[in-house]
Amino acid sequence: AGTERARASVRTSLHVPYGPGEREKLDIYLPTDPAGTFPVLVYIHGGYWQCLSKDESGFAAPPLVSQGVAVVAVGYDTAPKGHMDAMVRQVRRSLAFLAQRYPGSRGVYLCGHSAGAHLAAMVLSTDWAEYGAVPDIKGAVLVSGVYDLEPILHTYVNDVLSMSREVAQRNSPMLRVAPAAAAACEVLVAVAQHDSPEFRRQSQEYGEALRAAGWSVSLLDVAGVDHFDIIEKLSEDTYVLTQV
Repeated sequence: AGTERARASVRTSLHVPYGPGEREKLDIYLPTDPAGTFPVLVYIHGGYWQCLSKDESGFAAPPLVSQGVAVVAVGYDTAPKGHMDAMVRQVRRSLAFLAQRYPGSRGVYLCGHSAGAHLAAMVLSTDWAEYGAVPDIKGAVLVSGVYDLEPILHTYVNDVLSMSREVAQRNSPMLRVAPAAAAACEVLVAVAQHDSPEFRRQSQEYGEALRAAGWSVSLLDVAGVDHFDIIEKLSEDTYVLTQV
């Protein structure tokens, strides 16, 4: 319902292809700034890499668009069609595409939830030379994320993902923390009070690993929310994460 409301209330460009694949599409929610100098918030959905899509990802748009921020919801191939390496590449390609489409933007802000926070964190370790454009990433808001895939190898989640240990290691942000470059963005690692102990542990450890590598990191423990409403409340103007 949040996405339907957003599509009805703001200027949109829906299903914009950033690649040839069926799911390689973006939904773009635009502010009224005709010069295109808006900041761009790129939202990467969760769903354990196997459900949800960009089509349910518009709920965060109205409060942000009303403040002059463009919101982009990224589609990618979820499992079983998509495998982990491919999803990471798709999300990185979508960022390179946006850098070319909005060269005058006031920077890109990544926001991912759960599996989407994992993909957003993988974006932070990208070698952009192979993508043909360098997005100006100013900030990343990683919400209730997974940063080490190894514990997932022996759970039902991997039944669909079919990751080997090698694939899990190659795609674990925890093992891919790059030393912060001079232009490194600010990172906010947010976790819900009622997230499971594993989500809370991984958020804490990933935040610490980034900080140790010289990144500017804030940890935010959001009171009174669980793994799902921590992100759903982005539809509210007054919610702490919307404000941040």
